[in-house]
Amino acid sequence: MLQKIYRYLRYREKSNSVSYIKFLRNRGVIIGENCRFFDPISNIVDLQNPYCIEIGNNVSITSNVILLTHDYSWSVLANKKHQMFGGIGTLKIGNNVFIGMGSIILKSTEIGDNVIIGAGSVVSGMVESNSVYAGNPAKKIMDLETFFEKKKNQQLQEAISLANRIKKLKGRNPTCEEMKEYFWLFTKSECLTDSMCRQIQNLGESKAIFEEFYNLNRQKQFDSFEEFLDYCWRNEK
Repeated sequence: MLQKIYRYLRYREKSNSVSYIKFLRNRGVIIGENCRFFDPISNIVDLQNPYCIEIGNNVSITSNVILLTHDYSWSVLANKKHQMFGGIGTLKIGNNVFIGMGSIILKSTEIGDNVIIGAGSVVSGMVESNSVYAGNPAKKIMDLETFFEKKKNQQLQEAISLANRIKKLKGRNPTCEEMKEYFWLFTKSECLTDSMCRQIQNLGESKAIFEEFYNLNRQKQFDSFEEFLDYCWRNEK
């Protein structure tokens, strides 16, 4: 409790995501439901024109992300050509969007729905829905369906690598809690822990995700955590 009080006194509206979103809304930024700033202290949201920013539902904004509605580059032209220009544009982020660490979203940008922005991207213009973008300048890397299949196919090998890493460094088998990010591979419905539930509850479509998890026909690769570990040790490199 004291730590929370200290954090609020020091960082005020940036002390946590809830207070920062409330602050931004009060300033005129349009923000939907179930949005999250993972590290508000490091985020910069251009409030010179707050009414130019619109953020949809289920948007996750990670550390060091910058949202801009203006630029001052025209000052060079003004000094050289002795004429004045404006430099304001809207910034719209759709529903179900993830913005990776260190990304910059420039003015006059519209990001569609169901979009992943890779870390360190510089984004401007139109970003297609159901897509993955990355780079400087950000370009479309793949569609969301391709990314889904890629992540799905990577899960088992990633989980095996993590389990082996924990065993090597700690000299023991990993716990189910340490492997919680991969619980979909091996967890039965009756074994869902509080932390696993919280992972689901943090998502906007948590009800549908719980329904899929409890679906009796859900395909999982292992019937138990122990069976998963046995498989890891048999495939240890």
